[in-house]
Amino acid sequence: AGSRKPSSAFLTLRGGSGELIDGLVEALRPLADLRTSARVTALAHGDTWRLTLDDGTTLDADAVVLATPAWTAAELVRPHAPAAAERMEAIRYVGTGTVSLAYRQSDIAHAPLGFGIVVPRSERRPINAITFSSTKFDDRAPDGYALLRVFFGGSRSPRSMDLEDAELLHTVRQELAHLTGIRAEPLFHRIYRWPRSNPQYDVNHLDCVAEIEKALPPAVYVTGSPYRGVGLPDCVKQAQETAGQIITYLTVVEKR
Repeated sequence: AGSRKPSSAFLTLRGGSGELIDGLVEALRPLADLRTSARVTALAHGDTWRLTLDDGTTLDADAVVLATPAWTAAELVRPHAPAAAERMEAIRYVGTGTVSLAYRQSDIAHAPLGFGIVVPRSERRPINAITFSSTKFDDRAPDGYALLRVFFGGSRSPRSMDLEDAELLHTVRQELAHLTGIRAEPLFHRIYRWPRSNPQYDVNHLDCVAEIEKALPPAVYVTGSPYRGVGLPDCVKQAQETAGQIITYLTVVEKR
């Protein structure tokens, strides 16, 4: 135990967060009619809720959970709860992105130690943060190499989302040189952009969420990052609470 590497405060899955989704899909397939990559185009209400899918098929459900971006959920509930839809569309979203860069460890030997850098808003820089991914997490780079990830976009550097890839890479490398002293050519880089992806919790956000939930039709629920927390633990907690509400609702209906 004395020679064991100290545990990091930051944990993730060895193969990335995608392993969580793959694991859920594998666990649920034997238990349910699980349909991935199937888009719901409409909700209709009769004795139960009827979901129309983009391939024209329909599903009947006693309860519906919308765990989508708020503006997507708004489109589905608008015919049944226009007030809830209006509130959902009022939740503000911003786009965000990352640039991952790989280096030889020897090329960044003089870079600051630690897990990364958070750039203060007052700096007015075109990036928001830098994470030394291979320091923060195990198994992110082979021995002798390092992986960095630079964050841009959001509410602090929205203009960076509109930069062409070449200009964005040039900008990111300039920022790395200034903030960390890294001037080497990266071995490779990857750019990822997620437009309109991050919900923003403006003043009175929870009041807005409460009004949405109050205005929803019976047996329709919303959960996930637009509402009561954006992190994975927050979303898991919301999902558990939503499942409990559905069980309570269906138990009451069955007793009638």
